[in-house]
Amino acid sequence: MKPYPLFLLHGLFDCPLSWKPIADQLSSTFSVHLLPLRNHRDAKRYPTMSFDEIAEDIKAYAEEHGIEKFSLVGHSLGGKSAMQFALKYPQMLEKLIVVDISPCRMNSLVEYNPLITNLLNQVVAIKNLPINDFRSLSDLANAISNFDDDTKRAIIGNINYSDKKFSWHIDIDAVFNNFDKLSGGFEADDFIDSKIEVSTLFVKAMDSDFFPTADYKAAKYIFPNSEITEIQGCTHRIHFEKPEQLAKEILKFLNKSNF
Repeated sequence: MKPYPLFLLHGLFDCPLSWKPIADQLSSTFSVHLLPLRNHRDAKRYPTMSFDEIAEDIKAYAEEHGIEKFSLVGHSLGGKSAMQFALKYPQMLEKLIVVDISPCRMNSLVEYNPLITNLLNQVVAIKNLPINDFRSLSDLANAISNFDDDTKRAIIGNINYSDKKFSWHIDIDAVFNNFDKLSGGFEADDFIDSKIEVSTLFVKAMDSDFFPTADYKAAKYIFPNSEITEIQGCTHRIHFEKPEQLAKEILKFLNKSNF
């Protein structure tokens, strides 16, 4: 009997490689597929980028590989995209796991939302970095020395240095041009008459603000067959900081019977 398929989606500025330690822990039970998000490392480039389009990318991948039903794990931007997939194609999902991201809309309060502001600042910093002018790694280090740690990680994780030339693994122009589409989410009022019935686990990193406890009620309303688990002592980088505990929670939920 073939292992059950499990798709895993990374977040903004991330890549499938960073989730490999968790994938390795899950691979003894599931057939794990690490999908790169469009315009990220190892993925196709497109001028447009939205949750809906990424959901279609997931569907196309499943069809290409002859997979009719699977479970889906998504972190951050990958989690938003996974929720959109669950809205559009619930019949294709066995279970859904959303890691440290709220289903609720954030961009309507962009001027008051430090999370969105910080992410946009990272996008702008990367877009404006004159990498074609750099001649050495020390040039890069000097250029980003005053950036905050999150922005440094986003740059270092997405820059390629080969033959003394720098280039991006990420299509930063596409991310910048579509940023407004990537900071949205669901409105609870849109789910008065119908809900997303997929069996769902929300994983909350307790030192992160990306899934505020104030959104728990809306999450349970939109996803009535959901539960929320909290992991202490980690930030939004939960997959780096608590990989074993995160893998344990994922496995526990996926192995739990729906009945």
